[in-house]
Amino acid sequence: MNKWFWGVLIFCFIVINEITVDWLLAITIGGYGFEASFEHIFRYSSPFAYFESAPFRLIPYLLLTSLAAFLGDYYSVHEKMAFWGALIAIALFHFWGYWGLNYPSYNGERLSSTAALALLFIPLHAIWVGLLAGIVTGLLSLLSASIFKKIRGV
Repeated sequence: MNKWFWGVLIFCFIVINEITVDWLLAITIGGYGFEASFEHIFRYSSPFAYFESAPFRLIPYLLLTSLAAFLGDYYSVHEKMAFWGALIAIALFHFWGYWGLNYPSYNGERLSSTAALALLFIPLHAIWVGLLAGIVTGLLSLLSASIFKKIRGV
């Protein structure tokens, strides 16, 4: 894979987490200002919490990385599309999951007593979501290439 893929993968792992999503919720839904949102986010937690949940978030990204490394250096266009589709699905699923986890805090509801388990299960579910999205993206790429070949008469 090219350097863009690895850069985006590392960026998604570092940036898309429960703390940054909570920060975005504090600004967009909660109406906090920039400084007040940081005070609100870290009132009951510390930056160390980021490193406590990172190993769980790392699981789907590590599986994607190991699959890409296992397949070697040369990838067809369809395989590249599949890897990009899987990466985007994993990142979006993490964002969506952490958004749903923290959203009740900003609309007057209470968090579930088992909400902390989502920090474990969101990355685990991101594995199969990324796998399915990668397969579907790769197959759609392959299907569209074959349709274009038939249309062009090649």
